[in-house]
Amino acid sequence: MTLTDSSHNSRAAMAAVVLFLVFDFSALALNFWLTSKIERQAIGINLAGRQRMLSQRMAKVLLQLEDARQDGTDPSTPLAELKVTHDLFDLTLQGFSQGHQTFGGANEEIFLEAVNGEEARNVLVQANAVWLPYREMVLAVIQGGAGNLGTTLPPAATYAKQHNLEILGLMNRLTTELERLTKAEAVQVRIYQGAAFILALINFIGAFFLYSRRIGEATKNLGLLDEILNKVSASVMVLGEDGATIIMANRTARALFCYQDDMVGRRLDTLVSGKEGNMIGLRKDGTSFLAITERTEAHLGSRKLYIETILDITQQRMTEEHLSSLAYHDLLTKLPNRLHFDDRLNVEVDHAQRKGQTLCVLFIDLDGFKSVNDTYGHEVGDLLLQDVAVRLMRCLRESDTISRRGGDEFTAIINDVGSRENCAKVAQVIVSQLAKPFSIKTHELRVGASVGISVYPTDGVDGQLLLSRADEAMYKAKQEGRGRYCFYSMPSNEEATPV
Repeated sequence: MTLTDSSHNSRAAMAAVVLFLVFDFSALALNFWLTSKIERQAIGINLAGRQRMLSQRMAKVLLQLEDARQDGTDPSTPLAELKVTHDLFDLTLQGFSQGHQTFGGANEEIFLEAVNGEEARNVLVQANAVWLPYREMVLAVIQGGAGNLGTTLPPAATYAKQHNLEILGLMNRLTTELERLTKAEAVQVRIYQGAAFILALINFIGAFFLYSRRIGEATKNLGLLDEILNKVSASVMVLGEDGATIIMANRTARALFCYQDDMVGRRLDTLVSGKEGNMIGLRKDGTSFLAITERTEAHLGSRKLYIETILDITQQRMTEEHLSSLAYHDLLTKLPNRLHFDDRLNVEVDHAQRKGQTLCVLFIDLDGFKSVNDTYGHEVGDLLLQDVAVRLMRCLRESDTISRRGGDEFTAIINDVGSRENCAKVAQVIVSQLAKPFSIKTHELRVGASVGISVYPTDGVDGQLLLSRADEAMYKAKQEGRGRYCFYSMPSNEEATPV
């Protein structure tokens, strides 16, 4: 080999190393970018779910204003709540439609980016078409004040009764579409990450082969290969012809496994064990980590070698699990959230259909929770919701599902319930338990619960239909005096859903 050839090989190898580092750090940057994007998407999903709660709250407040007008009580408190709820719903819907400032769950000011995706935009067009006349009617109630309720309230209350379920359905579709878009983007970015990793590995192999040729020509250049390996941020080991014995390890690999030069000569299976997709790395100090490995066959002259690349993915897995928990659990009560519940409901309905079983869906709304918040503050209200969640879990079996829907609303699935009478027993237990006083800090608090029940397959064979009918039954329980349960009652002009 001439001096010129050697110089060309050196430059080519250094170029390959530089490209490897570029692709390696690109994959790392993509991972950070994906994490940040999923967190933003999770905020959007949670706010879309909150829209449903806000639309329900507006409908409830309009009912409260009707009661206040009939009873002659002071309507100023529900009017103030109607304004807050209306403004927050409108700001958030504007954010989804065209990008707008709104408020998060902790009342912090955030900028909500406009939603992309054809289906999501179609849903928003439909939602705005329903919302705009509703918005004007509610504004008329707010601006007219208590003295004009007789004129402004009836159109708004009537519109709410006619279109509230339509708005709820559109917000559910928006949440589902945002979740689908988030998953699709995550898959796309992971493809880019995989491509960057493969390209980095190809470049590294190219550098390895170029320098292995030089090693074959002159052993004095062996240190150059060591230098390249030690500059690589990934843990790289070279294995002998048996594919098990380590004959070289770079500085990153030695640091990862807490070894010095005594790593050479060890067998790989004493450091990494497990099956593909579930690998465990074992350090010299006895600690362990989650790992992924990549093996490539190489040749040094007539000698066959193996290049083993090992990555510690412990932090990545923790990040993924944390994001999954944020997306599917309520932060305050630790119960499954709306997304988790809806997925579970579809699974349970399919299971009941296959097994020929009966299940019931409960929609639970606390009575008097708002007065606790107004009197004692949100901190006490949050502690009360946590205690309510504990009591609800104690009322159900481990095989059942309880979730926080949002605000002071909870939903439950009682599977393989057997009969409507058993549904009623469970609902009565919940009503009775939540009627008992709660001891929060130094206060003895009393709330109650109104429970709506729908039964599969009598009231429907679709999960969302069962949920909406349980919601309707809950409103009926509210109207009949609160602190009770009601089954869904099908209108006389509506045909039963075929089984």
